[in-house]
Amino acid sequence: MKTVKVLAAEIVAREGGFVNDPDDPGGATKHGVTLTTLRRLGLDITRDSRIDTADVRALTQAQAADIYVEYYFKRPGLAALPDPLQASVFDM
Repeated sequence: MKTVKVLAAEIVAREGGFVNDPDDPGGATKHGVTLTTLRRLGLDITRDSRIDTADVRALTQAQAADIYVEYYFKRPGLAALPDPLQASVFDM
């Protein structure tokens, strides 16, 4: 099985770059990470005391992958799933 870091990097690569489509209720998104997610996690990427669209724009692929690993794999306990299920559930 691929490592969780490799899986996260693959997900981030598929998610693509910055988008902020007014017809998309998800709002500003980059590498699959939304502004709402950054705010919920308290991640001020630009370190300007505001979490806004500039933070989404500034998000790197590595930072996005770290968010995926920590908040979408480790904290939900996906490592406790059987190995064959981990990648599929993580990618959901």
